[in-house]
Amino acid sequence: MSDTDLTPETQNAFEAPKADLSTPATSNPILEMKRFTAWGVFGLSIITLGLYYLYWLFTRTKQINLLSKVAKVNVVALYVYIAATLISNVGQFALNQEALVGSIFTFVISIASLVAYIMTVFSARKALQEVINEGSQESVKLGGILTFFFSAIYFQYKINEAIDNQSE
Repeated sequence: MSDTDLTPETQNAFEAPKADLSTPATSNPILEMKRFTAWGVFGLSIITLGLYYLYWLFTRTKQINLLSKVAKVNVVALYVYIAATLISNVGQFALNQEALVGSIFTFVISIASLVAYIMTVFSARKALQEVINEGSQESVKLGGILTFFFSAIYFQYKINEAIDNQSE
């Protein structure tokens, strides 16, 4: 085989293959998400004093927003929630709690964190429900009370359940 017989595709054998990886490989977008035990989310959140929960919410929000077509997670509310939570926790230690200004500051930041939390998890609930139902034969509904009280653990449980149901 001479050099003139080579086609353009085989001229550079060391070049990385070109493929469009931005589109999901399956019609079930939930299968693009990684399976992780809900007990792991719970345990790591306790061990890291809540930091893993913030990390989980941040990383899954990115994945859910990539996979959902209509409903999107409110990213601004997520950033406000993360910042307000961190400021509130640091503020409780840094400011003197007996001082009125420190108590009011911590209270206002905590209220902002709660409002941003509600906006984040309920927008995530809607987007995750869309992602789960896109490739499923039967409709899945995520509960509001479980979303409010156990959001990351509940979402991870539902993600795992949908992966198990749709991969069969």
